[in-house]
Amino acid sequence: MFKFVQFVAFAIILLAVVLNSCQSFTLGDEKILPEGRTKFDDDLREFMEFVKLQMQCGYEPAGVPPLAPYHEEFAEFNVQGGGWSLKGNLTNFLITGLNEFDIVELHWNNVLQKVTFDFKFPSVSAYSSAYKLNAITSMFGPAVGFYGNGVFSLELINLRAHGSFKLRPNLSGGLTVWGFNTKLELGSTKSKTTGIMGGSIIYNKLFNSWVEEFVNLTFEEDNSEAVSDFVEHLVVPRLNAALKNISLVELIALIMGLAQDVIPTEPMC
Repeated sequence: MFKFVQFVAFAIILLAVVLNSCQSFTLGDEKILPEGRTKFDDDLREFMEFVKLQMQCGYEPAGVPPLAPYHEEFAEFNVQGGGWSLKGNLTNFLITGLNEFDIVELHWNNVLQKVTFDFKFPSVSAYSSAYKLNAITSMFGPAVGFYGNGVFSLELINLRAHGSFKLRPNLSGGLTVWGFNTKLELGSTKSKTTGIMGGSIIYNKLFNSWVEEFVNLTFEEDNSEAVSDFVEHLVVPRLNAALKNISLVELIALIMGLAQDVIPTEPMC
């Protein structure tokens, strides 16, 4: 989920710059289009197409690495939650699908200085050619320990991110995010990890079922507030820090190419 959160931060940072720079000459003369959209909303949609391209390169000023795909040669993890703990590492870790999203809604409210967004990701996959895992869970009964050493494979199907945020000027001359609100919803999950408990077919099936159940429970309605708080905790501080130190003139020239008054059609690496 953390890499998805980085995508959210990446997209919102670039959107914030566009809104702040473009509203003086675009928003004041909005043309209403069908379905309540405005000309500027369509401009934002075009900009998000650039975001998809730019995800190949990431965005160094905000500390966002390339996300399409995201690749890491080696990563260690040690996480704990209510009734479970996971410790181990991943080799040749790859995440795909973060740049293959559909824009269901993207709207700028000039009165409230508010962005409303709704993105749908048909498939986001995580894969590691080799992993090692030691885990304990008591989510479904007495505590049980297990280990794994094989191939990790997980797919999130029909992942949806929708919400809104407002932009306000701060004392440093930059922008601050207010009222950040997002909700993540998930259609289904497919886990095809191998190598659990020495490669036992039974244990592999049990583990993959547990992973799918765990991920699905994380995105259920009862946990939506906790997920939203988690996303806000990761996104907003990084976003505000980036916006506070950003040079709008330099970033606009780099990302938007406003001297030519066009949105780039190629990634800028």
